[in-house]
Amino acid sequence: MYKEMPERTEIEKFVRWLISSDILYRPLKSLGEKGLRRLDKTAKEISNLLKEREEIGERIFAKIERKDEEKARTLREGIDAFKKEYPKYGEILEKMIAEKRTRSNKYLIYGLQEDFKLGEEDYVRVMMDLGFERREASAVYPHIIAISERLGKAQAQLQRKILVS
Repeated sequence: MYKEMPERTEIEKFVRWLISSDILYRPLKSLGEKGLRRLDKTAKEISNLLKEREEIGERIFAKIERKDEEKARTLREGIDAFKKEYPKYGEILEKMIAEKRTRSNKYLIYGLQEDFKLGEEDYVRVMMDLGFERREASAVYPHIIAISERLGKAQAQLQRKILVS
């Protein structure tokens, strides 16, 4: 006998969106961060080769350019400068900063019940929201889920939490 699926509630739609977004975004973020680390490492390698006067070649250009740019002080630099100028108040400021404080955070705890799965459409909607065409989203999302599974982040039934305030 065929059991009819009940209509999804608004909360269910949003929670399914959060879960599928979490499964898709985490590996993308991880890969993006890995890519940025590789960019920095490669730029340093090129810089070192330029310092060693390595031949550049005809097809590319690469050079080091130095620029003096104004940069705001870090918080620590500002505190240290304040302490030098006003030692008495600087000590008070350091004590105030060192005091621990309790802050109450509010988290949304969400997940998918054990006997249920996300469908292709859950993932495709998230991918389309990122700017993919439906056809592209349908082709790409399985590969992202495969990466997510390798990274251990694709379990739809996990209990998840996100800070809401």
